Amino acid sequence: MTNTYMLNGEDTLEQMIASVDDGLYAVNFDGGQVDITSGKFVFSANEAYLIKNGKISHPVKGATLIGSGDEALKKISMVANDLNLIAVLVFVVKTDKACQSALGNPVLKLMN
Repeated sequence: MTNTYMLNGEDTLEQMIASVDDGLYAVNFDGGQVDITSGKFVFSANEAYLIKNGKISHPVKGATLIGSGDEALKKISMVANDLNLIAVLVFVVKTDKACQSALGNPVLKLMN
């Protein structure tokens, strides 16, 4: 089992939001899944906001991100300088044991 993390970038969250004409800022995700054979994913945002003309406009309910890992990585155009990792305990079904891991990433801007 392995994890992939992004290193901190040079941009602030404010700079990233200001650079978006029309987009979505997904703050937190409630759940999701990844098909490890194809890299396809689906994640449900439990906190998301619409961005219009470089400003956060209003909350969005029911936002879902769907895509493919390799394509999403190619669309990264900005990486924030706000990396924050937290320790988590993960249950591994295959071994029926728990292991310690970490979770987190800086904010990423993906172009559509």
